[in-house]
Amino acid sequence: MQKKTVRVCHFHKLKIMQNGNIYPCCRGRKYTLLGNIFDENIYEKIENSDIICECSMFKSVARTPDDKINLDYIHYETSNVCQANCVCCPQSKEPLNKEKELLSKINEMIERYKPKHIIAIGGEILVQENAFSMLFDLHKKYPKMEIQTITNLCVGEERLKQAEKIFDAMTISMLGFNKHTYKNEMGLDFDKVMNNFEYLYENKKVKLSPKYLAMPTNLFEISEFLKWALTKDVQKIYLHCIHEFKRVANVEEVFWKKTFEKLEKEIKQILKDNKENIIAKNRHFISIHETLAEFLHIDNNYIEENGFSNIIFLTI
Repeated sequence: MQKKTVRVCHFHKLKIMQNGNIYPCCRGRKYTLLGNIFDENIYEKIENSDIICECSMFKSVARTPDDKINLDYIHYETSNVCQANCVCCPQSKEPLNKEKELLSKINEMIERYKPKHIIAIGGEILVQENAFSMLFDLHKKYPKMEIQTITNLCVGEERLKQAEKIFDAMTISMLGFNKHTYKNEMGLDFDKVMNNFEYLYENKKVKLSPKYLAMPTNLFEISEFLKWALTKDVQKIYLHCIHEFKRVANVEEVFWKKTFEKLEKEIKQILKDNKENIIAKNRHFISIHETLAEFLHIDNNYIEENGFSNIIFLTI
């Protein structure tokens, strides 16, 4: 079984949602709400709260007098503004009504806690001028503070080069692995994305983590994605799926059972063929969403039996 880290979670990570609500992790469960960034006493709330919860990777316990807030991460969401038109995205592309005010409060919190890492996501941060400019200024002021984002990476050369100066790490989100699927599912140019990835990869200034988001319409391309990703010396590989997968696909039907039987064979064969190189990473290297892992019959027993413990993780 994966060993859980026991800690006071909100003393290590804060997640700030678009509405300003703050949680100790990305799940944003209602009972873990710490407060809202616009609350006058938000810092007092954060520093005096006890959040007892547990997930697949962490167990949050009550703080003690010896525990001090020392943030590894502030993870925040800005506007939904994005140049993509992903079929799985239910969000409006309109800017937030209080975007500047939210960014100002986030900036204030970053200044107070000076986290080791910032994870800034949108929408698409690379096309959001206010959010991008704030990160540029933070990088200039705190060059040792690691700045990360999740991006579709479908931007022009000038913005790509600017981003390379700001970001220490990028997760590249993909809803397919050929130009036709990309155009249909995301409204984006697959060749531009791949060219931009190769540019960053060759320059080696940004740590890259390709992420595949599986849907019923792009499922089989995940095999080609995984083969490609394993040829690259990347930070991490994500095999995830849309949250609605079980709702939009009747996975109990024979069609889907056969589909996943075929995909399971392909994925497990790829893992077997690359086993030596995967194990050599000796770190959390492949993240598989628990829903997708369930369909592929990749569980903790499979992970342990194949020597992938602490390398392949099942995540929420």
